[in-house]
Amino acid sequence: MQQKNFEELFEGYLQNNLSDAEQLQMMEIIQRGTHDDFLKEKIHDMLKRDYVTEVMDKMQGDDILNYILSKPESESKVVKLNPGRRRRTILRSLFAAASIVLLIAVGNSFFFKQKTSISAPEIKPAAIVENTLIDFRGKQLVHLPDGSTVLLNDNSSLKYDQNSFNSKTREVTLTGEAFFDIKHNKEKPFIVHTGKIQTKVLGTAFNINAKNSSDNIEVTVTRGKVQVGDTKKIYGVITPNQQIKVNKRTFNFEQNNINAAAVTEWKSNYLILDDINMTEAISLISQKYKVSILIQNEKIKNCRITASFLNEENLDHVLKVICSVIETEYHYNKNGSIIMDGKGCE
Repeated sequence: MQQKNFEELFEGYLQNNLSDAEQLQMMEIIQRGTHDDFLKEKIHDMLKRDYVTEVMDKMQGDDILNYILSKPESESKVVKLNPGRRRRTILRSLFAAASIVLLIAVGNSFFFKQKTSISAPEIKPAAIVENTLIDFRGKQLVHLPDGSTVLLNDNSSLKYDQNSFNSKTREVTLTGEAFFDIKHNKEKPFIVHTGKIQTKVLGTAFNINAKNSSDNIEVTVTRGKVQVGDTKKIYGVITPNQQIKVNKRTFNFEQNNINAAAVTEWKSNYLILDDINMTEAISLISQKYKVSILIQNEKIKNCRITASFLNEENLDHVLKVICSVIETEYHYNKNGSIIMDGKGCE
């Protein structure tokens, strides 16, 4: 009975026939993950019949996407890609294990592009919007409006006010740990607030560890120059392989030389493909999984892809996802190398 009820709700949603209460009921059922198999079969069937563009519009897709991705314990991830056909709305879902592992694209989040258009449309990761505050939670790659990126570690969050960000300054608030790669703008300083501590930069790359489990806030620089202090004074300015450690309670601080690579080792568990071509993507995959990947069709190198694998996915999972979105195939040869073949991109 429950299965039939959910199927009727889902069909009604696609046809825009649900009340607000029925729509909320459907979203809550999706969140439980009890009907993943039905959703998988339904979406795959719709894709085969090129039915998505006729039935599920961008707003509906975004509703489902944002609801699933806002789950506190969600293992969801968004993947954006650029394969090379006419623009159209595509919805792809991949469900695995006990929780939903979601590969989904709606409207401008997923579409092919010709070689003449290299830049990809910006993805909006899972975000909770309350008034003008944007709040990103959990491990994910965050694209900020100024072009900067922030890689959040597990049990971390990043907030900023969308009305004031990138006006006179670029200010965010961090809880937990994150790696920042900030676009240079000497007119608009980038400021990270962690409690009463402020980290101020113009354009650089650095790591901040402000986990609740630690008594200290640690700021470590990998590129550029960073100023650390509070509202009353500046503690110091640090450069690559230097760190300032501040006690959260006493605000006593110390500055040390340190191996920044060791501090940011946590990032090695993640595989981030951020709007890059397949040559770069294969290089990163080969390096992470210690495997040789060979391309049969040179046109595959023209394809661009953005994908975030943040849960220590195995090699086959990564390859299956990538090959499915750029319409290629892969197989292992006798010596263990991987051969990738397909039509590629123009």
